[in-house]
Amino acid sequence: MCAIFGMIGKTNHDLLRKVSKIQIYRGPDNQGFYESDDKKILLGNNRLAVIDKEKGNQPIISADGRYVVVFNGCIYNFLEIKEYLIRKKINFNTNSDTEVVANAFMHFQEKSFNYFDGMWSIAIYDKKNKYCFLSRDYVGQKPLYYKSEDDYFIFSSQLKGLFQEKSKNKKISQENLKKYYALSFVPAPDTIFENIYQVCPGEIIKIPTNKLEITKEKYWCLENGPDYNYFFKRENKEEFADNFNKLIKQHYIADKKPVVALSSGIDSNIILNSLLIDKKKPECVTIGFDDKSYDESSSIINIEGEFNRNIYKISEKDLIKEFEKISKLITEPNGDSSLLPTYILFNKIKKYSNVSLGGDGGDESFFGYITFDAYILAKFIKFIIPNFFFSIISNLFLSNNYSKKYMSYKKKLLRFFGSLHLEKKYLLPAWLSCLNIDEHSENLKRKTNADELFSTKNIFNNNIENLRSAQLYHFKYYLPMVLSKVDQASMLNSVESRSPFISKKIINFSLDQNINKLYSLFNKKKFLKKIYKSSISKKILNAPKHGFAFPTHIILKNEKLVNKLIKPELVNNYTFFQKKYKSFLNDNKDNTQYLWNELILNLTIQNLYSN
Repeated sequence: MCAIFGMIGKTNHDLLRKVSKIQIYRGPDNQGFYESDDKKILLGNNRLAVIDKEKGNQPIISADGRYVVVFNGCIYNFLEIKEYLIRKKINFNTNSDTEVVANAFMHFQEKSFNYFDGMWSIAIYDKKNKYCFLSRDYVGQKPLYYKSEDDYFIFSSQLKGLFQEKSKNKKISQENLKKYYALSFVPAPDTIFENIYQVCPGEIIKIPTNKLEITKEKYWCLENGPDYNYFFKRENKEEFADNFNKLIKQHYIADKKPVVALSSGIDSNIILNSLLIDKKKPECVTIGFDDKSYDESSSIINIEGEFNRNIYKISEKDLIKEFEKISKLITEPNGDSSLLPTYILFNKIKKYSNVSLGGDGGDESFFGYITFDAYILAKFIKFIIPNFFFSIISNLFLSNNYSKKYMSYKKKLLRFFGSLHLEKKYLLPAWLSCLNIDEHSENLKRKTNADELFSTKNIFNNNIENLRSAQLYHFKYYLPMVLSKVDQASMLNSVESRSPFISKKIINFSLDQNINKLYSLFNKKKFLKKIYKSSISKKILNAPKHGFAFPTHIILKNEKLVNKLIKPELVNNYTFFQKKYKSFLNDNKDNTQYLWNELILNLTIQNLYSN
């Protein structure tokens, strides 16, 4: 796990050193640079040494000397690919997965990205043809930002890396600001700023050094179904548990023994179960809270098996203290409020290792979110009841008292019925949005509509089954927000976070199955429950879905703290913000998500514009 960065065209050593320094926490173990003979390519890497600490420093050059690679991430099937390449008489000098990336690209060219199982942002320079390739993994676990000027192209793992150009104006995009309020993050290829972009998940960007003309291609679109090839075969569902155990062994390869981020949920317990079967005795870290509606830690005590339970109860005082600390570090606009407890979690994990395993992605692949049930129910209700009825009553569900409880039934019902008048294709984004459409219009100071706010780029269409569309929506518009949060929280603590449920093998398997095998109404993750019913306790398998959240009112109700942190001149519509905040403080309405989004955005802008 690292940071990568570089310049193409007119390069600047001093600037790239600053880009490196600003994200040193992503790779504190080693900093490496490469400059081409013609001075038109300058690549850099900050390395977090996870595999082959002694010989794995970057940049790494392919066996034939043609390709130069800087790499952020982890390729879980690198040993399998390496074995194939050795049979092709290709020599290796290290045990690192980065060298496998370099030699795989040398042998397979761009097709190599279809053969990787893992997470990555990669830059590869072709010395012979004078091209630079940028690539990002298929779901966007690892970030990669870029900016193109007349005479140079610059890229960086962190958005703040691009802000080291002090002379260049960085202007907020009003169009993309709308996306942030609607989705609580800005999906690739856009960012919150004009003329600054992200490499999309599953994308390759190609830049010639002499023209700086960008061409893009997708190596895998999840909408097209599973991507089977030489290294990815169709797997039998009866062998799922055995194959998952093999997958965990791949994810466990590291110089230091990985730690399990353990919750009360099915996914992290399946990971733990695989390690226990393999006779491992892992360290497990769990975060708990005083508020019982948010706390998962009590259930960890009763889990069977020999492993080390490291449970940390976080007090209100600790939450405020840690938030004040992280408020100065946030440089990515992401409204997932679990950023704070996730940051604390990785801070505790760092005591034991610089690698962790977690359950992110299981809800997308195996239909674990309540929104899947809500979507099916909404389809049924809208079929039997005229839509104009919901348009009339929707406002009744928008005026609600605030509740401090985690995901109360009242809160769920209000959110469900408050958007039921919208078309089916807008339901998921509307349920996840922090404001309703009229509120969005008021905040943006112009009239807007569902199509403008919640465009899902043809995921919901007649060619894709409805529940599959809902799954793809979560993969493309919800999971990237979660992954961005995890990347930010883990990297601030110099920890590599690995998510076995986002393995390409798992996603392929999910996309290949009949949905009825994976999902049934009110029986979340029924496939996993069936597979693991004899090895994981019923209490865990049948526990209600509990996201990794914390009581945000501890921060937001602290008016003195919020006023100290937020800068009014950076708020998009301060009058609207004040109205929403006053209503929230008086317990008149649950404006939690909007207020959190606004606070995080404000802090992000402050930190990006600061030195």
